[in-house]
Amino acid sequence: MRRAILVGAAGACVAPFAAIAHDLPGSAPISGFELPQPKPLQPFTLRTGERDTFTDRDLRGRWSLVFFGFTSCPDVCPATMLEVREVRERLASSKDAVPMRVLFVSIDPARDTPARLADYASRFGPGVIAATSTEAGVRAFADQFRVKYEVSKPRAKLASGYLFDHTASVSLVGPDARLYAVFTLPLRIREVAADVQRIHARHRAEVCPSVQGDRESRSCATRVV
Repeated sequence: MRRAILVGAAGACVAPFAAIAHDLPGSAPISGFELPQPKPLQPFTLRTGERDTFTDRDLRGRWSLVFFGFTSCPDVCPATMLEVREVRERLASSKDAVPMRVLFVSIDPARDTPARLADYASRFGPGVIAATSTEAGVRAFADQFRVKYEVSKPRAKLASGYLFDHTASVSLVGPDARLYAVFTLPLRIREVAADVQRIHARHRAEVCPSVQGDRESRSCATRVV
């Protein structure tokens, strides 16, 4: 049902920009696009639902699944967040658990107050951070992921006032604050989890092959290549 919603939803939460989100080869052997070389993210500052700041430094230490949306989105955003939660649950239950957080970035700072963001994050379980910034700040951060969005032209009067057309994809950011991959929607839970595990294993082998110890140490956050 959710996949039908994601593919067929009409209006502002469906994502007409998805096909142009990344100038990457379509033949990458994952459920989306894997960058030939991970892309370092430029410094940024967001405000979370807990009224704390979240910066590029806070991305370090574990893998992150990053999704851009807005809390008033009626279909694609909540459906995607549920799929992301399933991916995390699958990763957490695997033998080689991958340290993982979810970062939901609101493209609607005018309406998505800290209280709304905190409530939204709480719906999808622990380990979810919902954040936003100024309009300019969000736009600059979204540009780093090639995420495009705009207010949709209203087809009917909506109780929420307005919706957005936006790129629908989920990005994988490493514990070294670099962009590794972009997953297309709808997420294929098993395949995406396997892709994340494979990328994580390769990262660990290449960046810190000698790491041993607890779960958090597996992320190899302190060394960037």
